[in-house]
Amino acid sequence: MGFTKGGIGSTSSAPSEPVIATPAPTKLASTSELPTAFGGNSAPRVQRSFLRSGTSSTSKPSTPLPAHEQAHFNKIGSTIGAQMLAKMGWQAGTGLGATGEGIVIPIESKLRPKKMGIAFKGYREKTEQSKLEARRRGEVVSDDEEEVRPRQSKKGDAKEKRSDAWKKPKKVKTKVEHKTYEQIVAEAGQEPAASGIGQIIDATGRTPREVASLADISLSSWTPSTDPTRIPEVRHNLRLIVDACKNDLDGLAREAKALEERKRFITQEGIRLQKKVSDEAELIARLQQVKLVVDDIGAKAKELASVYEATLDDFSPLFSTLLVQYPVEFDRYRLDEIVVAAIAPMVRRIVAQWNPLQDPPGLITTFRTWKQALKVNSVDKPPDTQIDIYGARIVATPPAIEKPMTPFESLLWNVWLPKVRTCLNNEWSPEDPTPAVKLYEAWSTFLPPFVRDNILDQLILPKVSKAVADWSLKRSTVSLHALVFPWLPYLGLRIDYVLDDAQRKVKSLLRSWAPADGALKDLGGWMEVFDKGEWDAMLLKYVVPKLGSLLRDEFRVNPRNQNMEPLKQVLAWSTLLRGSVFAQLLETEFFPKWLDVLHIWLIQPKVSFEEVAQWYSFWKSSFPDSVQSMPGVARGFTRGLQLMNTAIELGPDAPTMLKRPDLRAEQAIANVSMKKPTATKVAPARIQEITFRSIVEEFAASHNLLFIPTGRAHEKSRLPLFRISSNIGGKGGLLVYVQDDAVWAPDGDEYRAITLEDMVLRANK
Repeated sequence: MGFTKGGIGSTSSAPSEPVIATPAPTKLASTSELPTAFGGNSAPRVQRSFLRSGTSSTSKPSTPLPAHEQAHFNKIGSTIGAQMLAKMGWQAGTGLGATGEGIVIPIESKLRPKKMGIAFKGYREKTEQSKLEARRRGEVVSDDEEEVRPRQSKKGDAKEKRSDAWKKPKKVKTKVEHKTYEQIVAEAGQEPAASGIGQIIDATGRTPREVASLADISLSSWTPSTDPTRIPEVRHNLRLIVDACKNDLDGLAREAKALEERKRFITQEGIRLQKKVSDEAELIARLQQVKLVVDDIGAKAKELASVYEATLDDFSPLFSTLLVQYPVEFDRYRLDEIVVAAIAPMVRRIVAQWNPLQDPPGLITTFRTWKQALKVNSVDKPPDTQIDIYGARIVATPPAIEKPMTPFESLLWNVWLPKVRTCLNNEWSPEDPTPAVKLYEAWSTFLPPFVRDNILDQLILPKVSKAVADWSLKRSTVSLHALVFPWLPYLGLRIDYVLDDAQRKVKSLLRSWAPADGALKDLGGWMEVFDKGEWDAMLLKYVVPKLGSLLRDEFRVNPRNQNMEPLKQVLAWSTLLRGSVFAQLLETEFFPKWLDVLHIWLIQPKVSFEEVAQWYSFWKSSFPDSVQSMPGVARGFTRGLQLMNTAIELGPDAPTMLKRPDLRAEQAIANVSMKKPTATKVAPARIQEITFRSIVEEFAASHNLLFIPTGRAHEKSRLPLFRISSNIGGKGGLLVYVQDDAVWAPDGDEYRAITLEDMVLRANK
């Protein structure tokens, strides 16, 4: 029976090749050398057949024809051409020619597809007829590659066999490595693809037969031999058996390794489950203990419900036990609900008898000790909202989530807040802010934000705003300062809601104020509320002219009967007016009168310089130190002292030679002679925004000029107009407006930009 390739374990991948098993003593006849897979040398693999003794191959067998060719030859068998070929000895299935070496099947043509070149995309043009002819000539043809491998000639095979016959076969020493079961298990890898054994042929008997498995091969007597060339089929089959056993052993090793991994996993899982069981048992025990404490709280609540004068302090030991011994369970199971449920009945009884205005800190002390148990102002940890965009961590804005009220917040909203609302709406008056302020101070840091905002927005601010709107200097019993200022530290961003009306009230108050009304109470506190520039402009417009008129019309310097009341009314504004403005007011309206009286006294024939000195000391001590330190006031007293010294130096000639002082003219001459004003400025404690308008105001003040707003606007630019004047009453002087960092003054019918020095010169004319 012939075959072309080796069986199980050979280099071929075809599983359909037969495996031939033969006994050792059987004598085999072969037409070629043994294949390498059977222990032979490196001769090429060729077809081999097993023939019985006495057979011959003298006649050339015919080639079996395909079915369609047989049908073709049967159809043309009666034709003249077929009869002529038959007479010459040709038969169907044999080649043409005398020796039959010609073709057997007529030449076929194979049509190449349209528009396809030669061997396009691996297209094979060999026909089936050419393949059959190549196989008939002994060439091996691959159906896949369609390439022809020529068969070596018999002479070449015989010659190669004779050249290698005298050589001694090369001995290959086989190294045997022994491995333990543990090593095989440790080295076990992934399961390889199962190799098919294919067809198995038992050649141990007289007739080869096909068997289903290697176990069905009949065993016969054999003789041990060390010749590697003997019984190659058996050796081959043994190698197959060994490989199959090795594969089975590897599979068992892999299975054992998987079992070891599974065993290790089961062990770890058992440890984890045991720990979980122990944790659950411990949790059950702790929950049982928590239940006992909760039962004690419930029993205590029932007991105190029947007591008339019970206090909340009796719950403190039980709440402390829950917090100290079971903090995890307290947060996980929200035991604050139990705490609030236990105290709610007593809180209702206590709040019903509580007056928030008379006892503001009621209940707050107890609640502060239970702050953790009641979960007051507890802040949940926000989720991590950072995202990674191209390696940069960016915080995403989390969506707004409305949180429900906690049990204690619900208790405050439904029990505590209604009582506070009733008292503030019905019993509290904004003219007496102290009780409400104390109540808010005591509870503001403890209350949740939404409760605190509700108290301010719904209960306090509406009443305060209404009181400010209705306030009047003549009708109200308290000052505007007493209404507004106690609430300013707690208003935050709501401050404009109250201050807008209050500032309008202050402006209206200054506008209607008259010196006869006396000093305004608590007016100094409003300086911090108004902007500095706005405050100065408001006083310059409404107050300074009235103070100047008071000194000019009602104040007289009379050493015999001095009336100090008008001066005291003016000095009361020294802390409210800007220093330069107040000093200029005194220089303009007070010191000229004072120096005139001093001059008249000094030119008397029998003047007493001791009395003059005492009179001088009296006037100087009448001014506060803060006023005496003002440069303009200091110049006025210095000028009086110089006048006294001049009179002493002149002696008897003083009545005729002592000149009458003109303080305003002297100051104007001094200002003109100064080329560049130099003034030492002390850095303010709080840095204000420096504008060109403020620079103009300071420059005018340094030259004893007032920068007074007129309340009118320029017709074209619509900018406010100011009057630069040395007159406190705001008369005369120069009208200007400030634009683009320049001072604009009238020049004919138009306004033109002028320098600051020109502004001073024109204002003093």
